[in-house]
Amino acid sequence: MLADDEVEDDEMEAAAELLSESMHRYCWINDYKKFAYLSDGSDALSLLAQWSKDEYWLGGNREAGAILRPFSDFAILACFISDSPALFQMYVKSLKLIAKCILESAGVGRSEQRFYDDLVESLEKTENSVREAVESPEHTSSSDELEDSEKTVEKSTKLSAEDALREGIDELKALVGVDSVKTEMGRLTNFLKIRQQRIDQGMQVPTQSLHFVFTGNPGTGKTTVARIVAKILFGFGILKTPNLVEADRATLVGGYVGQTAIKTNEAIARATDGVLFVDEAYTLAKSGGEDFGQEAIDTLLKKMEDLRDRLVVIVAGYPAEMGKFIQSNPGLQSRFTRYIEFDDYHVADLCQIYDRMCFANGYSLTQDARANLAIILNRAFVERENGFGNARFVRNAYEKTLGNHSDRLAALETVTRNELATIEAVDLPYDLARGIDGPFDVSASRWVVQCPKCSNASNAKLALIGQIVKCKCGVKFKCPWWNLDKKTVPGLIGFEKFDRPHDILGYDIQDQPAAK
Repeated sequence: MLADDEVEDDEMEAAAELLSESMHRYCWINDYKKFAYLSDGSDALSLLAQWSKDEYWLGGNREAGAILRPFSDFAILACFISDSPALFQMYVKSLKLIAKCILESAGVGRSEQRFYDDLVESLEKTENSVREAVESPEHTSSSDELEDSEKTVEKSTKLSAEDALREGIDELKALVGVDSVKTEMGRLTNFLKIRQQRIDQGMQVPTQSLHFVFTGNPGTGKTTVARIVAKILFGFGILKTPNLVEADRATLVGGYVGQTAIKTNEAIARATDGVLFVDEAYTLAKSGGEDFGQEAIDTLLKKMEDLRDRLVVIVAGYPAEMGKFIQSNPGLQSRFTRYIEFDDYHVADLCQIYDRMCFANGYSLTQDARANLAIILNRAFVERENGFGNARFVRNAYEKTLGNHSDRLAALETVTRNELATIEAVDLPYDLARGIDGPFDVSASRWVVQCPKCSNASNAKLALIGQIVKCKCGVKFKCPWWNLDKKTVPGLIGFEKFDRPHDILGYDIQDQPAAK
């Protein structure tokens, strides 16, 4: 099934037959860590209910650090599914996602293999527990009771419009960086808020297109923001659901005459009353040869008109390519009138994304590691080229770090819990930054920091970076660690300091014990 890059229907059916009594769910996201050692079948049912509520939580926000990676740091669940068609459909979705994860994986290292072996050994125990829970009288008294139970779960876990709006706005605020995106989304929210107030007053509301063009390099959060858009539009009653369906050229374009319209209509049908997100949409407009991309565009444009009150379409891709794509067709120009540009993440953003990845998985950086990581990410940002991976680059750096960390600890006879959780400077992937082959001596270095309240500026020592500090004005915040004074680091060249005013400000203002 995984021999090529496409899962065919017959392959899926064969896989379903082979695994028809198990549903294997893999997830890596902080909100669901409590399920990491799941052994109670009833708890598994509650997790399935959560999936029904939000089918996108598997992997969560990839750009913000919730990364799918086979066989490592996963919670594994197994559910008996033969009694429920609904669970079987969930299984099919899960199987497709797992296949995609494995296809995208860089391979299985020693530590991953050991972890996977442990998972396999514990799978039978977990599955037996879940089977007992699902087969209990409470869940299998009759088919009618099972159907009623499923309806109750769906009703109790359905996201309300008010909750969706609140979640969408909170998730937007929590995103690292993307200041221009937050500004544009704020304008959209203001427009929808006033629109709703006019409706409440019985006034007419203007008819405006709510289809979007997202432009930016990979890893800048386009998919994440698309999901937030879906929640906000649902929250304001523009759409009936907060659902988002992801698609690309392979999803929409067929290999022979007539197949493309069918595939495109199927994707649109799944997205109706929600959002259809088409990534790398410019690939639909390939020229020359027997290409059916234009058929997909034509089908999409027609459905956007037919379903103008039930479907929002977001197309995304590189800035230059998307500009040509929209200009290539008058129908696209008239329907896509809202543009949001996703800038590359800045050094401060890259550092915080990496830090969040560590925190989400129980790792911490030493002060030396934190300082040297900022140097690596600074160099990568300075020398970035078109197509810079942004959060994907950070994810790659993070995974390389974990590999180095594992190799270092594997050579030790005994390993402490603290060592398992601590990233040292020697673990960092220096090969990702040209001209750097190892850690710098930062013991006497200084970092520029400014209080976010009173603007008092000072120089921080190594011991304070990333830690909670207290200003004379009384406000507590974390000390930034990307504003290194390069003159205080022996041998450091090519490090550039940038002039975004807020980069030197303390971050994460909070009421917690502060370092003195």
